[in-house]
Amino acid sequence: MKKFTFVFTLIGLCFLMFPLSAGACSCAWRGPFLVAAKDAPLIVHGRIIRHHPGQSPTMSVLVLETIKGGLLDSGMVVQMGDGMQCRPSREGFPPGSEWILALNGSGSKPGDGWALSHCGEYSLRVEKGEVIGSIDGTQSQVKRMPLDELKRKIRYPPFHTTFEGRVSQGKRFQHPFGEMFVFVLEPLADGWEIVIKEHGRDENLARLTSPFHFVPNPRYIEGWHLSENPSACTTREYLADAGPANPREFIFSPEVGKRIDASKLNRAVEPQEVEEIQRFGRGVLTIREFKLQPTAEGCPVIEWIQFSVRLQGGY
Repeated sequence: MKKFTFVFTLIGLCFLMFPLSAGACSCAWRGPFLVAAKDAPLIVHGRIIRHHPGQSPTMSVLVLETIKGGLLDSGMVVQMGDGMQCRPSREGFPPGSEWILALNGSGSKPGDGWALSHCGEYSLRVEKGEVIGSIDGTQSQVKRMPLDELKRKIRYPPFHTTFEGRVSQGKRFQHPFGEMFVFVLEPLADGWEIVIKEHGRDENLARLTSPFHFVPNPRYIEGWHLSENPSACTTREYLADAGPANPREFIFSPEVGKRIDASKLNRAVEPQEVEEIQRFGRGVLTIREFKLQPTAEGCPVIEWIQFSVRLQGGY
């Protein structure tokens, strides 16, 4: 009995003498920034203001821009390494330096606030408009990338989605996809318009889908497009012999209405701009079934359509 008491006493003394090592964090590396940061609810571009030492060290950060998530204030305190948590030491983040910080990622053990994890690349140094660190390679592979390019990759990661739907005359259909977008069939007097929207914006990101003149655009779905005798509709667009092909193909990008907006410059959209939009996002809508309601004017009304959609893209 005395032997067991001695052993337990010895174990207890070890915990008292070496509290940090006993509770030290060990975690597997979760990958470079563009992989690890996906699970972080908040990503900011910030400048380190000052360090706060102590049992639970922190650092004050001035938030220059919120890239992902929401934040009400431009000032924040980030919990850093204390030997007990899976966080990096604040010494690697000198006051005055600028960083992209992915906060409360896996392993950070945030407690009551924001914390930075060292179980992956959750921070990138910012210098002269570039970010530096393990961006998308191995743990020891240091790369540079323009800051604006990194922000686009964070906001619009790759996506690929398919879904089916059914919509009736005069009704609106919508389906979210990616992290920032919504596919919409917007009702018109005689059909629907294919619309891609980004959360918080009214812009139709698919509006620069070609062709722009002389033949019907595939973004529009009208009754005469599906008719066996399109020429019977005398008000059909361009008096075309047929509507757009089925399936309907369209392109979209968040740059439409921002950096790419020829209408504001009173010029036609350039071929390289169309190519850039297409590189970002591509969609296909296939009409599977439909029902038309004949009219005296020869331009049938669509009672309903059943369709499938495939969307892919991102940076």
